[in-house]
Amino acid sequence: MNAECTGLVCRDCGTHIAESEFSLSCPRCGAPMRVAFAPGSIREALKDGMPAYDDRSYLYQWRSILPISDESLIDKVSLGEREASLLRSHRYGPSRGIRELYFKIEQGPTLSLKDRGTALCVIKALETGSKTVCLASSGNNAASVSAYGSRAGLRPVVFVQKHVSPAKIFKSLVYGGKVVRIDGDMAAASRVCAEMVREKGWYQCGGPNPYRVAGKRTFAYGIVQQLGRVPDTVLIPCGGGAGMVAAYDGFSEMLEAGIIERMPRLVGVQLEACCPTYTAFHAGKDVVVPVEKKPSLSDAIMNNNPYWGKYCLEAVRSTGGTMITVSDEDFIRTIRALGREEGIFTEPAGSVSVAALEKLVKVPGFEDPGLTVCNLTGHGLNAPQVATSDKESPEAVEATLSAVEAFLGE
Repeated sequence: MNAECTGLVCRDCGTHIAESEFSLSCPRCGAPMRVAFAPGSIREALKDGMPAYDDRSYLYQWRSILPISDESLIDKVSLGEREASLLRSHRYGPSRGIRELYFKIEQGPTLSLKDRGTALCVIKALETGSKTVCLASSGNNAASVSAYGSRAGLRPVVFVQKHVSPAKIFKSLVYGGKVVRIDGDMAAASRVCAEMVREKGWYQCGGPNPYRVAGKRTFAYGIVQQLGRVPDTVLIPCGGGAGMVAAYDGFSEMLEAGIIERMPRLVGVQLEACCPTYTAFHAGKDVVVPVEKKPSLSDAIMNNNPYWGKYCLEAVRSTGGTMITVSDEDFIRTIRALGREEGIFTEPAGSVSVAALEKLVKVPGFEDPGLTVCNLTGHGLNAPQVATSDKESPEAVEATLSAVEAFLGE
């Protein structure tokens, strides 16, 4: 049995609209919308426990809790996405005093967590008869929408800021996306994208789209399915904040359905170079005020005016979590350490959740975070230039045994 989707509901004022009246924001108060399910229907859908692993798309595995009207569209959209690996740390965590540390490695078909939300958004675009899908992105989401849009036979148009990783632009181009590189920051790219959505009627797959969050919330379901229990602490990188809000939604639904007995503590991680949600949290504020960005080697999670900031604060506070910041030096060191100690290559935006651990265990109440999961949001190949440099490329070694032994210091 599938949970019954009853439409969309405002996160603030509770205004309810039908799916056919799709809106990116509340028509009454302008706040974000979320996908609404009939009371008790998720509990009923999961009454026999978590679904068994399905080696097809995770859209099939989580079909019972996803608002998909036409299941036949899954095959038209799917790029072979599977539930992301959850790996236990063998060396990194134990060597730093964290006995039970797991990495949720979100490296989908386009190498990032964005694929969870994009896959569902593109299905909904097909259901509504849209021909063009679009969004503004720092790079990963642009590549994801380009790939899934092309797969579904739609036209992907993606807006990126001026300073973005070349690897991410190349991915979008290869996937058939029409890349509009705006001469400005993410705020400018988002503004122009929103104007085009209003003018052209394109289907917006990013930012406030409630189906994006509904798809990304399966991240939380996957963790509980794989662990067989709820973790104690979950660290999540926070830029715009959709990932944190999606995780909170997912864990909250499982709590209501009786799948888990308590909520995990949610810890948001931002960069020191751009930390508006962190600043608001520690100032005791309920709203996030834009900040001025500082230079960083990361081109992602550098959102100085996060759309979901207010709801990130609610998620962190209501679960007894906290907010941490890390520096460029912190995440570069962590990328290298994860590669050498765990065989994992993650991008800067993903590594921050692990980089924050050393600071987290110094926060009162988090000295022992218990069973901890770090969300690694994308592959290191999304920004390979950050963790290494051309200077590290080895010189050619003479093709003799003695030369190789000398090079290895043996």
